[in-house]
Amino acid sequence: MSPDRSVSVIIPVHNGAAFIGTALQSLERQLDDPSRMQVVLVDDGSTDGTADIARTFEGRIGELTVVRNESPLSVGTGRVQGLEAADRDFIAFLDADDWMAPGRLEVLMRRCDELDVDFVRTDHIRAFEDGSPRELHRAPDGRRGMKVAARDAIMPVHSSSMVDYPFPWAGIFRRSLAEDGRLAYDEGLHSFEDRVAIWRLALTDATFAVVDAPWIFYRRSVATSLTQVFDERQLAFIRGFELVRDLVMANDEDRAFEAKVVRQFLAISAHHVDRQSGMSGALRAKMRRAITDLARTFDAEPLRAEWEAIGPRRRMLLRSAIAPVLKEKATA
Repeated sequence: MSPDRSVSVIIPVHNGAAFIGTALQSLERQLDDPSRMQVVLVDDGSTDGTADIARTFEGRIGELTVVRNESPLSVGTGRVQGLEAADRDFIAFLDADDWMAPGRLEVLMRRCDELDVDFVRTDHIRAFEDGSPRELHRAPDGRRGMKVAARDAIMPVHSSSMVDYPFPWAGIFRRSLAEDGRLAYDEGLHSFEDRVAIWRLALTDATFAVVDAPWIFYRRSVATSLTQVFDERQLAFIRGFELVRDLVMANDEDRAFEAKVVRQFLAISAHHVDRQSGMSGALRAKMRRAITDLARTFDAEPLRAEWEAIGPRRRMLLRSAIAPVLKEKATA
């Protein structure tokens, strides 16, 4: 790797004062020469002084670029803004409540060059705020240190693949992917933005490798996380799947992946229905209608096949939303 290779680290954040210091401290220990790093902090309408804390790190983490939204827009918009501001050779993502082990970014850039790939992916550690033991989660591809076409890692349907591992911070990307649109995010998505972006990238001619590297720590059970709230933002998965569906159905070659999309759609819909007790009655009804409406847009055969394959518990959770669609398609 050329010694002057540099990286932009994109951090979208809303009210992250409790954790942003830890995240930025971990960036102090990434590169021997801090000038090879640009940190792009997208402050999405924070009211807790997040950006003020970040600015205390100026001069310690290379170039600090702060993009400020006066009111919250969305994490998807934040990632778009971060990509627009990034100007280094590589792009890495870091969520404000996560952190990296020393030297991680140096290793990722080096391995990307050594393997001549467009991006690399890694395993990650889940660190729980409730005191539960940390867990190692592996990237779901057994080909380690090997150049792989991204399209060749979408399948199989019924077991985890790289499109089921959408975490953007679990790796690094060449900036050329953002410049030509292969790595792109969608504005306005409050969640699910990463899964859409990973699908978009997977459907291109990009190449990747799964590599070993110093850990990234993914903080879980954070009270302010979107995974812990039950408002309208949780329905972003519906819009996300509409975008993924459109990507896959855009040409005949990619339609072969429709079954994988349907499988994900049913599994994630069941997850949200399973946690609906925290939602208002109106939101629960809206979500079920949206699931039904989206199911109608899939072809009959993959929908029927994946319905049979998802298992009895998920079928029980989704029966009222999906069974009417199956009946309609059977009689059409």
